[in-house]
Amino acid sequence: MEHDRIVRFKSSVLRGGRLLSHDIIEIDDVFITLRQKRLFSISYKSMSIPLRNVVNVAVSNTFAGVNIMIESVARRHFNGRGFSEKAGREIYDAINSFRKHSGKPQDI
Repeated sequence: MEHDRIVRFKSSVLRGGRLLSHDIIEIDDVFITLRQKRLFSISYKSMSIPLRNVVNVAVSNTFAGVNIMIESVARRHFNGRGFSEKAGREIYDAINSFRKHSGKPQDI
């Protein structure tokens, strides 16, 4: 399935991310996906949640960056660590923008 627009955010060790396995959050028109690099491997562990099923987005500040927790209606959730404050705001705004255009309430 080809999506028109994919926005990608990558964590950094300098912002509190994992040392050898950085997190990548990708947002397209349908899904939000967290990819975590496996230790000592070139493969990624991947988990996707449809944007229409997102019920909560929490952006928490740490000493160097932000952590992002995204939860769905099925109580599935994932946590991304070590993102910049700008990336945290953009992720939050992208999800709210989708909810605005889909007619869902925006009380995330």
